[in-house]
Amino acid sequence: MIDYNAAVQILEFMEKYSEHFKELRTFINEKQEKVAGDDIVWMLDSLATEQKLVMRGNSLEAKRNLIFEEHGLKDYNAEMLLGKCPGEIKGRMKLAVDSIDECVNYIKETNRNVLDLARRKLEAQAELLQNSLIAGSDTYDNSGAKIKKMGADDNFIGSV
Repeated sequence: MIDYNAAVQILEFMEKYSEHFKELRTFINEKQEKVAGDDIVWMLDSLATEQKLVMRGNSLEAKRNLIFEEHGLKDYNAEMLLGKCPGEIKGRMKLAVDSIDECVNYIKETNRNVLDLARRKLEAQAELLQNSLIAGSDTYDNSGAKIKKMGADDNFIGSV
């Protein structure tokens, strides 16, 4: 059984950890919406926020490892932690652990969806580009006249 004071310290940390994962979940959900909507500006602007969330998560995980190690729980998983928790703390600890677990599962699944969506969008763009190169796309100059040949001189391309 974990000492009551240690359990309270762990519980307070786990509740803080849970809040981090809720914030990350909200961000990842917004990211999925923005990728689906092709909001490139948001995606570029959000890189610093995403990096901050990842760094905070790494820091919290390091702190969790330290706290668990301090209390002889180094390799404990959530189930083992709950099994050693005093009864008066166990309910709140279970809520925090379940919240973290649910958020982590949601984040993993959403990230897989975002990566798949981005991959499919890039493949579609590549196919459109390839088709336009094969078919030849019409381009116009400033006066509205159609340009028959685009790009650099073949000799230039060949010498690069």
